[in-house]
Amino acid sequence: MSFAAVNFLKREIEDLLTSHGNSLAAPSREILQFAIKEMDSLQQITKRFIPWSRADTTFKYEVSRLNNEVKQIAEQSEEQIIQKINQGLVQLKSMGEKYVQQLYNSPPKEDEEDEGDVHCAEKMVGLVYDFNKLKHRLRISWLKSTQVTALVGMAGIGKTSLASKLLDDPKMEEHFDCRVWVTVGKECRFKEIPRRILAELNGETVVEGDEDVIAMRLKESLKDKRYLIVLDDVWDRYMMYHLHPSFRYERNELKSSLHDETNGSQVIFTTRLQQLDDYGSRLSTDGMRVRLLNDEESWDLLREKVFGEEPCSFQLEKIGKKIAKKCDGLPLMIVAVANLLAEEEKTVECWGEIAAHKNHPIFMDAYDDISKVLLPSYKYLPRLLQMCFLYMGVFPRNYHLSRSKLMNMWSVDGFLEENADESLYPTAEKCLDELVSNSLVMVHQTTLDDSGRLGAKQIKKCGLHSSLWHLSNQEATKIKFSYVLKTSNDAFDEGVESQCRLSFHNNILFGIREVCESVEEKCASTVHSLLCYGPYQKYQVPICSGLGLLRKLDALTIRFYEFPMEVLELVQLRYLALTLNRELPSSISQLSSLEFLIVHQHLSIKSSEGPLHLPKEIWDMKELKQLQVIGSDLPDPCGASLESLLILSGVSAESCNEAVLRSVPNLKKLGIQISLEDDDIGSPLSVFDHIPHLTNLRSLKCVITNPEVVVPVLAPMSIFPRNLTKLSLSGMGYPWKETSKISSLPCLQVLKLRSYAFQGPEWEVEEGAFSFLTFLIIEDTDLEDWKIGRGSFDDLETLTMKHCYNLERIHGEFGGFLGGIKLIDCDPSCAEQMKKATQDWKVDVHSSWDDKK
Repeated sequence: MSFAAVNFLKREIEDLLTSHGNSLAAPSREILQFAIKEMDSLQQITKRFIPWSRADTTFKYEVSRLNNEVKQIAEQSEEQIIQKINQGLVQLKSMGEKYVQQLYNSPPKEDEEDEGDVHCAEKMVGLVYDFNKLKHRLRISWLKSTQVTALVGMAGIGKTSLASKLLDDPKMEEHFDCRVWVTVGKECRFKEIPRRILAELNGETVVEGDEDVIAMRLKESLKDKRYLIVLDDVWDRYMMYHLHPSFRYERNELKSSLHDETNGSQVIFTTRLQQLDDYGSRLSTDGMRVRLLNDEESWDLLREKVFGEEPCSFQLEKIGKKIAKKCDGLPLMIVAVANLLAEEEKTVECWGEIAAHKNHPIFMDAYDDISKVLLPSYKYLPRLLQMCFLYMGVFPRNYHLSRSKLMNMWSVDGFLEENADESLYPTAEKCLDELVSNSLVMVHQTTLDDSGRLGAKQIKKCGLHSSLWHLSNQEATKIKFSYVLKTSNDAFDEGVESQCRLSFHNNILFGIREVCESVEEKCASTVHSLLCYGPYQKYQVPICSGLGLLRKLDALTIRFYEFPMEVLELVQLRYLALTLNRELPSSISQLSSLEFLIVHQHLSIKSSEGPLHLPKEIWDMKELKQLQVIGSDLPDPCGASLESLLILSGVSAESCNEAVLRSVPNLKKLGIQISLEDDDIGSPLSVFDHIPHLTNLRSLKCVITNPEVVVPVLAPMSIFPRNLTKLSLSGMGYPWKETSKISSLPCLQVLKLRSYAFQGPEWEVEEGAFSFLTFLIIEDTDLEDWKIGRGSFDDLETLTMKHCYNLERIHGEFGGFLGGIKLIDCDPSCAEQMKKATQDWKVDVHSSWDDKK
């Protein structure tokens, strides 16, 4: 945003100088020429803003205001307009530097070694398909104007190696008149790149001349030549915007030097940063995200580095594949492990010991070796994003983390400001997006955007690569941000002293008195988060009761037989998550600052004493934003309300009566568990009659916890809120004709139908139904024949059918967005019939049995 505004202002001043230059006094011309140069430094400042943050939008507004004043030159004297431009630029630069200081607060630069990816001249191992795909992309562009391609990915993933192999490929050498390799690096200014390219072309060490002269010399040197230029290790997220010909309004010396008409020249650059356009939006075209190696490629690379041309025995190969797999597909890590492995004995016993332990010294030493390559990605981040990155290290290695949980954790920790009007900090969503853009966080799963924008996606599950997880823990321990405890020795290590967050990856440690005493003695005055992420502990252990400053206690992986009353002493607690098969005490309301209350049941055991009830005092907890208490009834509010509550899940149908639902008016997400008894079939579903009161509801999940194999037909379905974007139904047993009640919902984009949510052999969808639906899952049903009316499912992108053993045919047509139909554990013969009957769509047949092999 602000980056584009500065560009427009620069052009406006250039036009002013061009059109009025002769009539301006000499001092005024000099001020304008100086102003144009100052715009370059403003551009560098705006590049550091997090897109769409408050700093970005505020700065853009101020730049636009100055731009409007410049346009009104006819109404002002020369002295007035020059003075406004001069003063405006001084103020903008001061404001921008202040924002960068506040928003980024970057640590001082250190003498750090940044090796980037490994640039080697050995044979290609892994990524062969990607290499050929890239060559093909260049080949089909050989008769076009200069093409720009970005290779994007995390440090050590092989971007540099891929570009190097391409540069040295015989076909590339034969086709291009000249090939140039320039290592850019983090400290190189954009305007220095033409000088470096010219130096490589002419074999010069230093190229003299100002920027205009260098650009002219470079253009002359490349004239009438078909060239391939590789810019390695670029740290400019606007490089594609600067160079790509489609951004015709962007003018700079490098772009003009590289521009030609039809000789098919190519510019490739490697970067860790997702490229953005001038409005701060991600660019999805002309970029190639380099992937991690698969298991076979990982072993091929490890074997190549350890054995070379020597043979490898079958026994060592079997163990070696396990070792390679533990590197999680990162070439840099595989090479580091291979170098250390080559020094060890090549015996089954030695390799078996290494493969058996992820924390073996071989892996730990390899992680330490590659940290100097990964560290610049972390150091490059502003302070705020550094904290967000470090926080992800408290979770277990290779943990698939829920986006919503991460957002809640960041919110509770308080380093993301909640009051946007008084803060320059971006939202948690933007912070996560920035970490992904910097190739530090991996996206494992996406879902529909909460905003309800048609087709918009957001992260659902994410996580860190194991190498970055190790780096995160290293850096977090150094600055007392967080500390992970895996063994009893960790509790007595000096690193635990004065830590702010403790993450136990072994819950048994709580049962060791000395461990708890040591932790309480060293951290009682500093720690505010106690996180239990070890393997599930089904026997109750005491938690550290001496940590009185806790704001967050996440103990879902520990089973409590009774509510731990010592928790009530943690009056600052804002996040509480437990596994408990008993009722909460009425004194839970003492935790008046609590925002997130999550209580799971151990193995979903149903109490023989009847349903669990929440205390009536729950209505006194006015700060609650999320209440998830599996299998519990909400008491009558008696006129009270929870205005802040946004998520209510796991509650019974009986508790979702009209009085309760009217007392949570701002609810956005509701999850209901329905238990049907023989004598009240249909009555629990009266909850649907009250849901329309929730005008802000966006997501609804209703699950019958004890469905029959064939569910009896129930009363007609009620009308759902029109603002629903996500709907999940399970075990209802409605006839398919009742889908007409949900097919016309104008905002519905995600629909999940499980366990006979609807039943019957035939489903006939009327014309124009489900017109905005993008995601559909049908699981466990007796459906045989599916007839689709014209214009239905026009926007459907994903269709998954699981355990639909009777399915034979789908009649009709989906919209043009459907990528294919995924059949999981369906009748193989039916699947074959489907492939023949639905030739217009790709049918992917999958068996969960294959996952277990």
